[in-house]
Amino acid sequence: MEPKHQDRLDRLPVSVEDGVTLDQLISRVQAARGKPMEIHELPELANETGALCGLWLDTVEKDIVIHAPSSSALHRQQFLLHELAHMILLHDRDDKVFTPRGILPGITTVAVVKALARDNINDELELAAEALADEMAAAIRRRGQSRFSEVFG
Repeated sequence: MEPKHQDRLDRLPVSVEDGVTLDQLISRVQAARGKPMEIHELPELANETGALCGLWLDTVEKDIVIHAPSSSALHRQQFLLHELAHMILLHDRDDKVFTPRGILPGITTVAVVKALARDNINDELELAAEALADEMAAAIRRRGQSRFSEVFG
């Protein structure tokens, strides 16, 4: 990894080392935020414009991530990494984040404290989250030393 990227990842409140898995990142974010996370695919987000790929609902009891369906595992991973990046970057503490009113059936407006919807990629919060998601995706792709290298050098 380039030193500047590793330095940035090292300063995050959640560790992101080479070879980390998506499941490990999810667990680390849950631990850092002190609450569980639910992840749901919502077919209604699949439309011809693709305007909304993901949504993070910050509730008192849990974080809820909702994402559009994708036939690509890497595409789905990027949706999730983007929402995790918002959490890691503490974007729920930004005044620009809206408090939703009746977004989804079964989730009361009292339960949802803040929400981040990924629909304007040119927004500064979205750009920051996407940049961090890209860095985390690169870390996932990079594997640590292989068993072959450990044994044979």
